[in-house]
Amino acid sequence: MTSIDPARALDLGRTAIQQEVEAIQSILDRLANGLGDAFCECAQVLSDCPGLIWVTGVGTSAAIGARFAHILTDCGSRSMFLSPSDGLHGHSAVMSRGDVLVAISRGGESSEVNQMVDIANGMDVTTVCLVHTVESTLGRSCNHVLPVQSEQEYELMGFVATTSTVVCSAMCDALSAVVLQAKGYTLEQLGRSHPGGAVGRALAPDQGAWEGQDV
Repeated sequence: MTSIDPARALDLGRTAIQQEVEAIQSILDRLANGLGDAFCECAQVLSDCPGLIWVTGVGTSAAIGARFAHILTDCGSRSMFLSPSDGLHGHSAVMSRGDVLVAISRGGESSEVNQMVDIANGMDVTTVCLVHTVESTLGRSCNHVLPVQSEQEYELMGFVATTSTVVCSAMCDALSAVVLQAKGYTLEQLGRSHPGGAVGRALAPDQGAWEGQDV
């Protein structure tokens, strides 16, 4: 059995969380200084999408993408995660003009994701990417680019995606907040599509949670 030193474990845990706090603060500062235009541009594209918003990615970016698609839908903008493993074997045909494809990648050189963007571009689907390396293949291929950057050394062992996923998820939440406001989606509307679990019970009409309120 591996012996864990409590003092060392707490130090490592605090360091990991502190690095994530610093990375979030850094992206927050960038939104106020230089990143605002790109953020607003991408938020506008998502808010105005007349079709479906597809989100794609591989690895930890896929997990972020699936979460983003779910939250966007809960904010009134229909969205689905589109796996490259399915998309590159025929399912990319589900996209059509008027849709938006959001590609998530830290390095921007995942071949599967870049192929998905190429397909979308060829179908007149608007492409957006959230990427750390703006000069990457992905950054050069998309119609709209939102830089989402964090320190490489803040990843576990320098490569295991951890802090970067927290920052990217936060940026997705920020975009979702704008979409929610733009759509004017209400708690009543959310309650109709979310009857399950504690949220569904709280939003049931007889609970009155949504009366006179917007989300």
